[in-house]
Amino acid sequence: MLDKYNLDLNHLRSFLAVAETLHFTSAAHLRGVSQSTISLHIHRLEEALGASLLSRSTKVVELTQTGHALIRLAQETLQSHDRIFELSAHFKAQSHIRIGLTEDLVLSEFPLVLRNFRNQHHQTQVSLTTGLSHTLRTRLGNGDIDLMFGMQGPNETHGTLLWQEKLKWYMHPEETLNKKKSIPLVVFPEGSVTRRIALETLNRHNIDWHIAFCSDSLSALLGAVKAGYGCTLQPSFLQRSALASPIIMPDLPEPPPVGFVALNNRQEFSSLENMLIQETKDAFPT
Repeated sequence: MLDKYNLDLNHLRSFLAVAETLHFTSAAHLRGVSQSTISLHIHRLEEALGASLLSRSTKVVELTQTGHALIRLAQETLQSHDRIFELSAHFKAQSHIRIGLTEDLVLSEFPLVLRNFRNQHHQTQVSLTTGLSHTLRTRLGNGDIDLMFGMQGPNETHGTLLWQEKLKWYMHPEETLNKKKSIPLVVFPEGSVTRRIALETLNRHNIDWHIAFCSDSLSALLGAVKAGYGCTLQPSFLQRSALASPIIMPDLPEPPPVGFVALNNRQEFSSLENMLIQETKDAFPT
């Protein structure tokens, strides 16, 4: 005896194939099964529902009134079924989160945030990649990472804002700057947010500058500053890092603050990503 409350989804799929083609042979080709299988599926479905879905003749297959009404319900049922498995796959995928992080955040409180997150979600594998913001955005777009934390450039609006951070000039205490001469700058390569803001700030105040040292590594930039190559513009939280000592802040024009943001390449963040984002906001209050 058939269970009226336990419909076979394959029967619904076969019904929709017939409803689309109005032809049993074409429906069989569409489903990749035999014509007799299609006929059996329709018969079992009609038996379970206690209603006729198709009006058959030697030439034409037509939908009954019940058949027409079933189309939308069958489509919604199958779509819900597919979404359930998509949801399961999504949460399974979230057992591994690939995070992109700008190097300056490595010298902030973020490693402590990440440590707490990993302790709370020890079954989640967290991979970490560091790089410049624009490089990480490219990797995010290519699907190499799932979530990135980095600096937002001036007039940029993409990303979820985490907090606003002041930028500070850093220089070795034994060095001196003469604003009437060209300022030696230690900067990241083209595309860097801090490089762009540094140059725009000096240009706005009619201060000459030149690039004295360039590297895509923040550690190299700090090393160059300590070696006396010049000054660099970086987030103010570097003052709290032992790696930045004994660097001080010279008397140069104050640049505008920047936002640190979280981004992914989907419309929404997962529940795990939202947890990490909230913990980051708590550690860096605006």
